[in-house]
Amino acid sequence: MWPLELPSWFLAQGAVAWPLLMCSILTLALLLERVVTLAGMPGLGERDCREAARQCRDCSSNEPDAARLGWRHGVCLLRVHSHLPRGQREELLGVWLVHVQQRLQRRLRLLQLIGVLSPMLGLLGTVLGMLGMFQAIAGDGGPVTPGVLADGLFQALYSTAWGLLIALPALGGGQALGLWSSSYVERLQQLLNRCMLAMDGLEPDAVVGASPLSGSQLVNA
Repeated sequence: MWPLELPSWFLAQGAVAWPLLMCSILTLALLLERVVTLAGMPGLGERDCREAARQCRDCSSNEPDAARLGWRHGVCLLRVHSHLPRGQREELLGVWLVHVQQRLQRRLRLLQLIGVLSPMLGLLGTVLGMLGMFQAIAGDGGPVTPGVLADGLFQALYSTAWGLLIALPALGGGQALGLWSSSYVERLQQLLNRCMLAMDGLEPDAVVGASPLSGSQLVNA
């Protein structure tokens, strides 16, 4: 026996109620975790770009912390490996940018999977509920009134509505977080491009309008 009585709308969904509940919990947890991760990333404003470019003028630095994903880690990589040829530094930063993007977009595919599966689970629950309703009507042998049909359909459609309510934030939130992370990586790439120009001898204030590297240069993550 359950310590708390489950609501009737939950029980009306039958076996698919528990998978839908699990999808709801996972969606909420994944969205909160990704939002906290992205919101906690260091800023990439104009002041940060100028500071990063100035730091790259001084090539002395400590070893970078592999656990950090902000722009300071990328600048530290540049300063530590300033003795390498420009092409090797660009390849190094390109690999690091891909790593950053993978970390920022982690678990977003799971959100998309939940967004696709939850409506299917809801539809399955509705179909099973309607099968049970028609089976009960057929076994009863009494007159079928509109009220009986409406009550059965009302309960059967709970699971479809719940599945759609899960899919909307899962798919919409996953896409929004993907755009957020891609935008952050693009701004991070632009900051590192300015740092590369500063290391080549340009004044930090002169690289404000610098265009991104192209071709075999930094990876467009």
